[in-house]
Amino acid sequence: MTDEELKIPVKRFQLNPKLQMLVEAPPKLLFLRGPIPMDWLSKASDLPGKTLHLAMALWWLNGMSKGRAFKLTGKALDLLHVSRDAMRDGLNRLEQHGLIQVERKTGQRPVITILKR
Repeated sequence: MTDEELKIPVKRFQLNPKLQMLVEAPPKLLFLRGPIPMDWLSKASDLPGKTLHLAMALWWLNGMSKGRAFKLTGKALDLLHVSRDAMRDGLNRLEQHGLIQVERKTGQRPVITILKR
């Protein structure tokens, strides 16, 4: 997917104090919230496949959830080009190495908790 395909067309407005009226606000850029422990990231980077891509998607979602458990979204996977098969394999690898905890329920997205050391 291209960056343009990932953008959701939403108009945001902000108050212009000089004009005393609402004007269209510039689009906000996506960002990765830190700090991300380097030892955690280093362990994830040693794992094969798209595991590191998945790890970055997990930290992006973790930043938006303010450190609580969160559901893995399709948007996060698409943003970092992680397929469903790579997601499944990556979650298993990260879980086996003690980097995350995964709660799986049939028919639902997995709920992830990042284990910080």
